[in-house]
Amino acid sequence: MDTHRPRPLVQGAAVAAGLCLAVVLGWQNGLGRLDAALYDLFSRWGAPTPSPEIVLVAIDERSLAQVGRWPWSRDQQIDLIERISEQAPAAIGIDLLLSEPSPDPTVDQRMAEAIQRSGNVVLPVFTARLGHQEIQAMMPVPPLAQAARALGHVSIEPDPDGVVRSVYLKEGSGTRHWDHFGLVLLRVAGAAMPSPLPGNRAPEPAGAPRPGVWWRTDWIQIAYAGPAGTYPAISAADVLAGRLPDGLLKGRIVLVGSTAAGLGDVYPTPLSVHQRFMPGVEISANVVDNLASGTARSMASPWMAAALTLILVGAVLPALWLLTPAWALAASTAGVAAALAVSGALLIGERLWFAPGAAGLSIVLFYLAWNWRRLEHAANYLVDELRRLRQHGAVPADEGQGRRGDLIDRRIRDLAQATGRLRDMQAFMSSVIESLPDAALAVAEDGRILLANAAAQRDFGQAGAEGASMSRLLRRLTLITGGPLDWPIPIAPHQSVECRDAAGRAFLFEYARCAGLGGAAPAWIVTLVEITALRDAERKRDQALRFLSHDIRSPQGAILALLDLYRSDPSELSQEELLERIRRYVLRTQALAESFVELAKVGTVPLRAEPVDGVDLMLDAADECWSLAQAKGIELATDLPDEGAFMAGDRSLLTRALVNLIGNAVKYSPPRSRIDCRVFLAQDHWCMAVRDRGRGIAPEDQGRLFQEFSRIGTPGAPAVEPGFGLGLAFSKAVAERHGGRIECESAPGRGSEFRMFLPLAAAHLQHASEEQ
Repeated sequence: MDTHRPRPLVQGAAVAAGLCLAVVLGWQNGLGRLDAALYDLFSRWGAPTPSPEIVLVAIDERSLAQVGRWPWSRDQQIDLIERISEQAPAAIGIDLLLSEPSPDPTVDQRMAEAIQRSGNVVLPVFTARLGHQEIQAMMPVPPLAQAARALGHVSIEPDPDGVVRSVYLKEGSGTRHWDHFGLVLLRVAGAAMPSPLPGNRAPEPAGAPRPGVWWRTDWIQIAYAGPAGTYPAISAADVLAGRLPDGLLKGRIVLVGSTAAGLGDVYPTPLSVHQRFMPGVEISANVVDNLASGTARSMASPWMAAALTLILVGAVLPALWLLTPAWALAASTAGVAAALAVSGALLIGERLWFAPGAAGLSIVLFYLAWNWRRLEHAANYLVDELRRLRQHGAVPADEGQGRRGDLIDRRIRDLAQATGRLRDMQAFMSSVIESLPDAALAVAEDGRILLANAAAQRDFGQAGAEGASMSRLLRRLTLITGGPLDWPIPIAPHQSVECRDAAGRAFLFEYARCAGLGGAAPAWIVTLVEITALRDAERKRDQALRFLSHDIRSPQGAILALLDLYRSDPSELSQEELLERIRRYVLRTQALAESFVELAKVGTVPLRAEPVDGVDLMLDAADECWSLAQAKGIELATDLPDEGAFMAGDRSLLTRALVNLIGNAVKYSPPRSRIDCRVFLAQDHWCMAVRDRGRGIAPEDQGRLFQEFSRIGTPGAPAVEPGFGLGLAFSKAVAERHGGRIECESAPGRGSEFRMFLPLAAAHLQHASEEQ
């Protein structure tokens, strides 16, 4: 019994706890840098096409070299705004820090007037952290803020790994908030605004506005069109120098900002390559493009991420339970791949980011925990099995001690050796049972045959095969005391009973109980020993004793009677007549003994196989019987092949068998009749036939013709012809010993024909001789 199998309740609780952990991790919607790295990878595959309606005016290294170091004077900034405005752009976004007033207030006023004349200038609102949580807005100087068409925040907060992947479309304190710089530019340019705004919403501030509490909402993931430099950029130096082609900026959204790396306004993005970071103004350009084209991305809601994680993890659990370790590994790998595929498909196709890390990590943890439990269970099982095998003697007590290497490997090797011994023992026992000459079966309590050897199937066919019913087999048998057999049998175990089948075969039935080991169900061991040959031998012995006692004692009694008669009255018989009668009785006794001995020797003495001609055998037998035939005036006619009938056999035995056949024909033929002796080819046998014109044999007596000591009378005949009933039995034994057979065709009043068939080849004779 497996004592280390986990209880279902404990196992279910462990699985439920693991699924709850997966849900919690999924609710977090990201496992930090792992999911961030996957997001960056998928972003490269699903980058949108940049819009040609967005143009950057870049304060780059060339501008700084030609115009001068930053910051530029207000007059230079005014000139830049006016030259851009001359191109009639749809909107101008000045992504420059303008929170410090100029020493000369008139300069700020002139710049405010330039902004106001343009009519479509958007100025930025920067943010600065004053402490761990407090954020302060950095507004443009009041004249500029009042002259601008609108203000928009340009707050950028990188992820913990320093990469900028998202922005909030709305930010502010409890008293005032600003839309994102890109959203305001679209509104000023008169572009169609998405409604509702994309992204993940935060709860509205509750209660009265609280100063100093920063509030953010409409969080979007930026779908970058490419690395830094993806959008067309014009150097500010070219604009100030008047080298701007006419109409280049007409109707477009223009963003003005610094792109020079030395100014510090650059950030890493998911698509940054070769350490080339993206300027803040180009990040704003990507936000404008996302909002205009509808390609902005959102994070999956916590409940959605948790549900997807639960589904992906739950789909793998049955594979861990049902499959082999190799297939379980393949299923777990497929589960992780499915999580990645779902995440990538949602990001690229639905612009929705589902972090797959929680699902992948949960699947890996489940696989590791499950296989650790399997390994622990297997190790405990190996230990228990080895202990039980040692208790039963299948493994020596000191085997495996002192070995080095992995613990599980050592236990597996020990168990493999033990099971190898058990397999060898099982094979040996199976071979022993299979080699038994008599039927042996193992029967279950319900009567179903569990095991059957070859002898059982040989004797009883499909009724004795595995899976058959014992009742079906026993119904073929009947007790010699009367009554049928059935299962369960009303006979005590270990008690032998004799039974017979319809063919007359005798069996000795016995059964015993076999107790099951290790909780296995008990069974019954049944043996059916065929004793047909033994009973036939006993019958022949009894028959032989009856006939021998009668036929041997009869002449001896006659001799004693003659001697008593001669002693009482010597004149009754002459001495010569007395001796002649005694001689006849002695010869009769001697002939009976010789016939019996010859019949016994046929089945035991090795054959003297030699090449013989059947024609010669028939002629020799006919010559030996010729005097007997002549005494009754019987003609012995022969029909023999000219080319001979060559075979292999014992000449003396075959001649004696033919003499018996011809002698019986002479004995039972009427005087002055004819006996035909023929030799002819019958397929692959030589047939030696002897036909007489005697009284014939009734059909009911033909079955006893070849039995020892059996003498057949003919209806209407005065008496049975003298003899011992051994001649035909001897001929039959000789034919069978030579691999042939003997048969009789007869009918009352039509005579009889005896045919002895002998094979052409002699290989079986040599084999029979070697067995003796």
